[in-house]
Amino acid sequence: MAALAGFDKPILHGLCTYGITAKQIVQTFAEGDVNVLKNIRARFTSHVFPGETLEFAFWVEGNKISFEAKTKERGLVVIVGDSLVDLGPKL
Repeated sequence: MAALAGFDKPILHGLCTYGITAKQIVQTFAEGDVNVLKNIRARFTSHVFPGETLEFAFWVEGNKISFEAKTKERGLVVIVGDSLVDLGPKL
């Protein structure tokens, strides 16, 4: 299928990249509690090859977390977006 799309080797499905991103948000900001993640939306900007390492950057504004991820190996941004989280009251 990758060859039909013009790639010389297989690529990672976008939903896998999306899921890895959601998991990273939950692990980083909610100690693994998936109930904290209320919404996530993203735009894929490039493809990911299996085995590549994703590096994430986050920006937090209240309950909104904006993010981008790029491949460590190629330095390409592959996904950008934002999510809404419910981190509870702050003391």
